[in-house]
Order: sequence, then C-alpha cells, then structure tokens
Amino acid sequence: MQESSEEKKITENQTIDFLNATDEQLLSALASGTPKEVVFVVLLKRYQKIIYKHNRHLVVSHDDADDATQNSFIKIWHNLDKFRGESQLKTWIYRIATNECINLLRRKKSTIDFDEAQPDMADYLTEDIYLSPEDISLKLQRAMCFLPYKQKLVFTLRYFENLSYEEISQLTETSEGALKASYHHAVKKLEIYLNVLR
Repeated sequence: MQESSEEKKITENQTIDFLNATDEQLLSALASGTPKEVVFVVLLKRYQKIIYKHNRHLVVSHDDADDATQNSFIKIWHNLDKFRGESQLKTWIYRIATNECINLLRRKKSTIDFDEAQPDMADYLTEDIYLSPEDISLKLQRAMCFLPYKQKLVFTLRYFENLSYEEISQLTETSEGALKASYHHAVKKLEIYLNVLR
C-alpha cells in the first residue's frame, strides 16, 4: 500500500498538523527539534489579532497597540526556546503583551500611577480614525479609561479575552477571589460611567 504525500510528510518530519495543533503540541514539537521559526509562525498566526485587541484595550491608541503587539512578538521570538512550561503558553504570551503595554505607558508617561484611573487616555479615542463616535465599543473604551489599570486589565482579560480566573491568576499573580472582586467592581463602575458618558 502506497503512502499519501501528507502521510509521507508527517512520517518524514515526524510532525503534526501545526495549524491545528494545541499549544502543548507545538511546544513538544519545538522540544523535539522542530525549527523555532515554524512554531513561531503558527503562534503569530494564532495570537497576533488576539494580542492586538488585548493591547488596544489596555493602551487605547491604535498606534500604541500596534507597537506593543510588535514588541510582544519580538520578545516571544527571542524567548520561545527558553519557555519551560511554568505556565500555559497562552498565559505566558498574555503576560508578555501586558508587560509591553505597561512599559509603553511608562515610557509615554513616566509618572503614571497604575492604581489610579487614566481618564486622559480617553482623549486618544476622540482622535482615533478607526472608531466612529456612535460606536458602542468607543463608549466602552472611554468608560474603561476611568478604571484603575488593574481593574481594566482584569475586565479586559475576563470580558474580552474570555480567560478563566485561574488563567488570569497565573498571569497577574493575584488570587482568584481578589480577581473576582476586581472584576465585579469594574463592571459596576463601567455601568455608572456608560450611563454618564451617553
């Protein structure tokens, strides 16, 4: 019986269907000698849009989110072969992206206080050519500028990224109970801000 070309490819390379592989399978392939470039390209395709949206919620501006996303993937590239599975790969990627957003905000505003709301960031939204003033996402983004950064991060990860509290806990090194409280406070504040910003 003759092997199909796809079976031959899998047998020769001892690989998997990379585009449909789980993150764990990708890491296993990397550890087994699959070139880093192959795994990185799959991760880039899988996470680039997701991480851009995550960054956009945190830094507000399209250009800043674009820069943070690019810097995130540069860091992922440089550190991919050093990743040892101390957390889930997805959590590791989100941690890198979140740190890049924090670094970008610190560079732009060295006196930033992450325990305080940053309502001045809402001004970036009014200048954004990618959002229309009637867009509900613009109103939500503006309201999120009135949250302290930690609440904004927890809300973003839970509401937009649909991460579990366990994943967010690993990413932020915060207890699940504290995260649930933070999310609850964020939702209550957003409800108030959305009513005010109508």
